[in-house]
Formats: sequence, C-alpha cells, structure tokens
Amino acid sequence: MNDPIEQIRLLAIETFGSKFKKYYDGDPEVLPSFNLPCLIVTQTKDDTTEAEQSEDDVTDSIRIKVVYDKRDDFTGSRDEAIDLTEKKLRDVVRALDENGQYAKGTIKRMLRDALLDGVTAVAPSMSVEFGINERPTFSEEDVPLTAEAWVTFAVQYSVVTYQ
Repeated sequence: MNDPIEQIRLLAIETFGSKFKKYYDGDPEVLPSFNLPCLIVTQTKDDTTEAEQSEDDVTDSIRIKVVYDKRDDFTGSRDEAIDLTEKKLRDVVRALDENGQYAKGTIKRMLRDALLDGVTAVAPSMSVEFGINERPTFSEEDVPLTAEAWVTFAVQYSVVTYQ
C-alpha cells in the first residue's frame, strides 16, 4: 500500500476538484484566508501488531479536516443567511442523494467507494465533529474564523516485514 495519507489526499483531489482551494498533507495550523476552503488529511495514530507469516497488521487512525472561512457567512443581508457554513460542512461530509445513499462528492461516499487499493478495511466506524476555530495567522488583517468538520476513521492494512 502507498502512504495512506497521500492516497486519501489524492483521492480527495479527484473527488472534489476545485471545490477546495488547497489540499494539505498534514495540518499547517496557520491558514491564510486565500487558501480557504481547504481540506487537510492528517494521521493521528498508528497501531502495529505482529501478524503471522512475516507481516505486520497496521491500523492507522486518520483525520480529514474540512475547513471553511466562517466570515463568508457575514453578508450583512438577512435574506442570504440560509445555507451557512455549518450546512456546507454537513453536506460535504455526509449529504444523501434521492435514494438515501451518500451523495457523490461527499467524504463518506469517497471513503466507502474508492479507498480500496491495498487496504484490508476502511472506516469500520467514523466519527465526525463540527466546530468553530480561530486559527493563528500571519497578519492581524487576515484572521480567518474557521468552521471545521473533522472526520476521523481507521484504515487497516498489512505490511511484509521481511522476505
């Protein structure tokens, strides 16, 4: 299996295209507003267990962060305050289509459909957290207030330890 973080990042680029301005491998912490919205793929944990026949069974805990600039909601118009950033986050994570399935162009569909190359199991369970964060910035003029969705899941695969 290739690096699972890079594999997921490339799959996200293929799935979402220009929907996001930047796709990060690792969290840069400081996000300039001109790179928002963005998608960040990070690894939070690696559990490795010795298996049979010269292999290790690896379970990587991975987090996809979807980051929007909350300031985009501040339009000054009462009529435009309908589909706010939190709705955009829910839709990109888990919107359903007319058949009640995860819609194309959602993180859950991407993980369930496409992430199979060299993987034993993908996301037997997923956890999604939503929140608002004020991230550090390069300058006082550009302080993004971000609304974020964090999708955490596991990827399991085997690695040959020696031949």
